Amino acid sequence: MKKTVCFLLAILAVMLTACSQKTPAANVGLPQAAYLIDEEIIDNICVSLQKNGLHNVDVFKAWVKDFAETSAAKTDLPKQWVRLSDLRGDTFACADRWEKTHDYPDADCRMTAMLLMGDLLKVDRPKKSYDGTYLMMDVDAIENTDKYRMIRERETDFTTLFGEIPIPDAGIAQALPQNWEEHGISFNSESASLISVVMEDTMSPTAFVGHAGILLDEGDSLLFIEKLAFEQPYQVTRLRNTDELIKMLSARPEYAAEDGKEPSVICRNNAVIGRIISEQNAGC
Repeated sequence: MKKTVCFLLAILAVMLTACSQKTPAANVGLPQAAYLIDEEIIDNICVSLQKNGLHNVDVFKAWVKDFAETSAAKTDLPKQWVRLSDLRGDTFACADRWEKTHDYPDADCRMTAMLLMGDLLKVDRPKKSYDGTYLMMDVDAIENTDKYRMIRERETDFTTLFGEIPIPDAGIAQALPQNWEEHGISFNSESASLISVVMEDTMSPTAFVGHAGILLDEGDSLLFIEKLAFEQPYQVTRLRNTDELIKMLSARPEYAAEDGKEPSVICRNNAVIGRIISEQNAGC
């Protein structure tokens, strides 16, 4: 009898361990993160998106599952929740797998955020056309891939929101808030926000949104959902506060400003919440 009980307890322990990896483990402190590869984690995140009123969650789920199954599943990337500091792996391995299994461009961070905002995003006075260069890959994918037709229908809103914007005399921190005011941009949600990393162009006095994601306020914690880049994984991170979000984004060297430029700015909707202060521009 004792052997049977011990065996059952051992099985139960294994089951509980497996289940704890599908959601942020209670015994591991925040921040925690996961790549969206495991089907149950994907389902849980989509439930959170729906509960918070985000749009087009079914389409988002299809994008995520396609990427997971074709490009991320057979890499060395962690498949479960881990401490943010332990989220390691060769994300660039996904690019080769994507290109071998698809004949069209992958989505990026801005396209993913735009999809989830849906009709919650309002742009009262969009620019009539886009003549910039930073969004060339985004625009090419949107205009020439039927998968992204939902964004194509709002292309001028997309380029107004994310494209190049003049840097005012007050500095880069005022660039995005001024753009939202000028074009009547709003994101109408009580619990979801658009996070934008605003960066200065190295060749002209303009700024652009170099990265974007959706932040959910779930009361006891924050949930940040993002696509890292074209042909890079979808990632979800659970955080205690926006200070941890700023720290996470600041640790990514691709968002750091060039020498002599103002530090990149992090905005929550149209409000500045921090700057990318990395080692290379800590003295700016």
